[in-house]
Amino acid sequence: MIHDTARRLTRRELIQWMAAGASGMALAACTPAVPQAGGGEAGAAPASTAAQELTLLVCCYTPPETELREQYNARFMEANPGVAIKMELLPAGQNYFEKLQTLIASGTVPDLFDMWEGYIQPYARNGALLNLDPLLEQDAEVNRANLLPAAVDAASWDGSLYALSIGFMPGPISLYYNVDHLEAAGAETPSPEWTWDDMRTAAQQLTKDENGDGTPEQWGLAFDLWFVPWLYWIWSNGGDVFDAGETKSTLTDPATVEALQYWADLVNVDKVAVSPSTLAAMQGGLNSFLTGAVSLYLGNTWDVATLQEATDLNWKAVLSPKANNGGRIWYEHFWCWGIGAQTQQPDLAWNFARNFVLERVIDPATPTIPPLQQLLDRFDTPTNEELGYTPLITLATEPNQFRIPGSGEKWDKISGLIQAELDLVFIGEKSAADAAAAATPAVDDELARS
Repeated sequence: MIHDTARRLTRRELIQWMAAGASGMALAACTPAVPQAGGGEAGAAPASTAAQELTLLVCCYTPPETELREQYNARFMEANPGVAIKMELLPAGQNYFEKLQTLIASGTVPDLFDMWEGYIQPYARNGALLNLDPLLEQDAEVNRANLLPAAVDAASWDGSLYALSIGFMPGPISLYYNVDHLEAAGAETPSPEWTWDDMRTAAQQLTKDENGDGTPEQWGLAFDLWFVPWLYWIWSNGGDVFDAGETKSTLTDPATVEALQYWADLVNVDKVAVSPSTLAAMQGGLNSFLTGAVSLYLGNTWDVATLQEATDLNWKAVLSPKANNGGRIWYEHFWCWGIGAQTQQPDLAWNFARNFVLERVIDPATPTIPPLQQLLDRFDTPTNEELGYTPLITLATEPNQFRIPGSGEKWDKISGLIQAELDLVFIGEKSAADAAAAATPAVDDELARS
């Protein structure tokens, strides 16, 4: 069991808040500035940056993360006399993307701002983000040759890079387990090579309904039902939600239907996983695990800080299980810097962002996989090893291990259409096949929307 005082906000809520602000995106077209030679050492910017203000818009960071950012800002200003950092931090829930879109439309876009997976491409297409290729080409440390494939794919549009990854993590990354529950049941200890069937067998052993009333006193498994886990189920099983050209739904593909039905059956047939209504009463998957009501919990990296504070809970973690076909493809959570296309100081902004990445500023509070080959050994820590993250160092260098769904700003609507049908599957009112068939026409219409 690992203990730490750092605590993350619930990223599921963060993603939903950001999506609410991004729906109906209408970006004003911007003409990117032509960048000059970038780079610099140890945070030192070119001499011409004296008496300049660098504006930042950031979102949703915890107090430990904010403190680390402020310390970095102070170091950067000390290394660059005459440069002032003006950072605006929006708390989670305050419609970050609505604020950013307003600034872009008014022509007062910040020099640097936070970006996440799925938002880079529509912002790049609408001219709000600076093309980083010229800056990458002139940087000896931060360039395409050194960036991991996952850090390039998620940040690219039309063949060019439009955001610089701070770090990334797959999701749902972990199967958290209650050590005491497993020992009492004589269940096998989870391993990173487990399949869904292995997990199902353990969940059956761990579920206890001692009074026979149909409501277990101890559940085998919990998972929150939203697009990150169901994409992991679908992709790992060889399915997808739409075709590679993003023109039509593939929800009715047998591999997709099979994956969704498998996980729904854990709830409705095997009755070893907590139902959505019961989980809501328990205040979500993480809380159900914290209280000891659940033995196995399929969760994410941001759950760790809360678990580390639960000193009376004997827990451990392994990588989330593979599909029964041996596949395992995760959703990619992607933290990155975007540089405003209209910035008058691309060199200074680039120097700030690239050194932020090289220094791993946020890692003491929230570890993420570094985006650069030469930094991967920084991820190999005793804490990350105990969390079962060590294999990610190798997996991060391989293609197609981490994905984002595509479809740009349309994804918010598409995921909602699919979610509405899956909600019915997981309460037993529809089969996965019927839900997929029902969602397909609406998904096709959204993909066809210009």
